[in-house]
Amino acid sequence: MLKRVAAFSYALVIVCLSWNSVSAADRPNILWVSVEDISAHLGCYGDTNATTPNLDAFADQSVRYTSAFTCHGVCAPSRTGIITAMWPDGLGANHMRSKATLPPHIQCFPHYLKESGYYCTNNSKTDYNFHWTEEDVWNESSGKAHWKNRPDPNQPFFAVFNLTMTHESRIWPQNWKNVVKNVPPEKLHRPDDMKVAPLYPDTPEVRAAYARLLDIIMVMDETFAGYLKELEAAGLADDTIVIFWSDHGNGFPRAKRWVYETGTHVPLMVRIPEKFRVDGQGQPGSVNDQLISLIDLGPTMLNLAGLTVPDNMQGQPFLGANVPKPRQYIYGARDRVDERFDMVRSVRDQQYRYVRNFLTWRPALQHINYSENSVVRKEMRRLLAEGQLAKESAQFFAVPRPIEELYDVKKDPLELHNLANDPAFADVLQRMSSACDRWQTDIRDAHLLPEILLDQEEQKSGSRWDILHAEGGEQRTRKLLEIAKLSRRPSASDQAQLLKGISDSDSAIRWWAVTGLANLSSHDSEIQAAIEKAGRDSEAAVRIAAARGLNVIGKKDDAIAVLTAALDIDNDFVRHAALIELDEMGSAASAARPAIERLSSQLKKNRKSSEYVSRVIEHALTTLNP
Repeated sequence: MLKRVAAFSYALVIVCLSWNSVSAADRPNILWVSVEDISAHLGCYGDTNATTPNLDAFADQSVRYTSAFTCHGVCAPSRTGIITAMWPDGLGANHMRSKATLPPHIQCFPHYLKESGYYCTNNSKTDYNFHWTEEDVWNESSGKAHWKNRPDPNQPFFAVFNLTMTHESRIWPQNWKNVVKNVPPEKLHRPDDMKVAPLYPDTPEVRAAYARLLDIIMVMDETFAGYLKELEAAGLADDTIVIFWSDHGNGFPRAKRWVYETGTHVPLMVRIPEKFRVDGQGQPGSVNDQLISLIDLGPTMLNLAGLTVPDNMQGQPFLGANVPKPRQYIYGARDRVDERFDMVRSVRDQQYRYVRNFLTWRPALQHINYSENSVVRKEMRRLLAEGQLAKESAQFFAVPRPIEELYDVKKDPLELHNLANDPAFADVLQRMSSACDRWQTDIRDAHLLPEILLDQEEQKSGSRWDILHAEGGEQRTRKLLEIAKLSRRPSASDQAQLLKGISDSDSAIRWWAVTGLANLSSHDSEIQAAIEKAGRDSEAAVRIAAARGLNVIGKKDDAIAVLTAALDIDNDFVRHAALIELDEMGSAASAARPAIERLSSQLKKNRKSSEYVSRVIEHALTTLNP
């Protein structure tokens, strides 16, 4: 590995030196405008209610990509994938707001632009799920960062502007008022004109939320136009490639935070001045339907700038010289989102989306403190409690979840009809499932380790990436994937393998094994003894997983004892996992309330805890009986 890094560093130096002899006019400036949480709610993408005249005009000057997808439906993992051009799952950086350590040979893609002479600025959102330093990535990253600040006006620039007025929180009524305060009332969207997707209840509150979403997108459209005007005023429009994209879907349930079309399909448009077009690319007003992942953005920028794409990058260029064949598949993933644990993987080709659910005993829509502010979510919960929620929405609260989902996205773009159990689609299901297996194995999906163990092994390995890229990493990945899949809905014939896993030397295998034993439909004395054994495991992660099993087999008091003991361990990852299990037990865990209250007081006194631990404590104390 060291030889490879050294060789690459030498090659990079040669590339950088070669640019010294090339004039700035031969290298494109690059301007990114990214926006938050909008899906493809633009007129040029067919939304007839949207008011986006500037972006619609921009589409006429650009290539409009219709099959662009983010790698995750929420900001931090999505932006982690974009900035590294790597799948966050392989980096161990897919948990929301985690702080993974990257190995030295993995650099953010602007680093290479910067080293080659570009002035690189970011204004201003970063939200990367790993440790990084500004000087390694940007010349400047702040609310004042701008290409105008470059010391040499002839220096090529890569400038990023992140627009946040479309964030999900701006749909909330009071925040919306601040965004649209300068918009004439007659220009605001009328709730009665909104068409509500069958994913959601068609109520006045939901219609109003839709209207507010389109209002803030309209404001964003005006702001976007200002960046184009700045280029024109500086005489740089013909020297600058402009890229517009959104980080993921809108802030409604089953969109943002999830791996479905509504959460991962995004607008992407690229305007390329004529002098930078290669091989007929970049024709104004053209439409391209090739599959693109947003992790492809970085390699594409490097390729357009004439730089070599590093071997470690898993994104691939889709513009510039010598581009590879378009992707056959794109991939998505969901792991811990805010304070709630989940694990979902998805594969999409041009017609089908496959979804693999691992933690099937949890509903798709779990309680997340921040997200409960959503008007749409509140409406769904209200109607569910009243027994009035339509089946299209109610299935999102159902447990257990299916272990696999398959959708024909051409015929069923909202992914309402799961084809996974339809014999007519058995071959498609097998093909997509195999593609998911290959992908998880190829990238060494580090999230096959629960977060407690991921943190522990990172401290030993130096980085989360190194955990499954060490010697024997591929074999370990295959073993973990096999037992993780088995644990989701095991049958009696799987019992022997799960029992064997309880004694495995790999604590992650033991974690999945006891998880699988808990998921069995019946529990004989041998299984109960194995779960009890796991409750005494040397690893806290395994004991906590076993506690769920203890509760399932009727040993509630033993489960509570294991979990409250875990609260005394001075480790946020351990406490977080234990609190989640207690919270999910609900009133059955009322005996744990004093221990949770003591922990809450202790953390407040010491001012020491993660935000997510505090959120779970808050919710648990509202659900456990005093």
